[in-house]
Amino acid sequence: MDQDLPPAIADPDQWLRDQQGRAAAMKERADRAQQELAGSVTTLSSRDQAVTVTVNPGGVLQDLRLSPQAERMSGARLTAAIMETYRKACARSAARTVEIMSAVVGDDSEAMDLLRASLPPSEEDGDEHRPGR
Repeated sequence: MDQDLPPAIADPDQWLRDQQGRAAAMKERADRAQQELAGSVTTLSSRDQAVTVTVNPGGVLQDLRLSPQAERMSGARLTAAIMETYRKACARSAARTVEIMSAVVGDDSEAMDLLRASLPPSEEDGDEHRPGR
């Protein structure tokens, strides 16, 4: 007769232990992800090495360095190099964030879909593939 009952009713103590085990494993993965994200920064240089940017997992600019070569660039060219390098660094940082978080919530979960929608496009996508751009 117990075979026809749902596990939570047939053996509530075992069901509770299973749920506690799942919760503990999820917390462990979340803690590990939090540590990885806290230590995750992306540093990237422009092709000509004139510009180097560092961004955090959220894409916030942490550092901008200009080489002596940048002083010889026009304002427009320097601006373009900074922005291109920044966008690429943000895209790499976003890809790393997705990698870290997929270990916590699963790669094809609604939570990951929401996270991906809030991040900048990948380097391959470019802005033209991003809604609203």
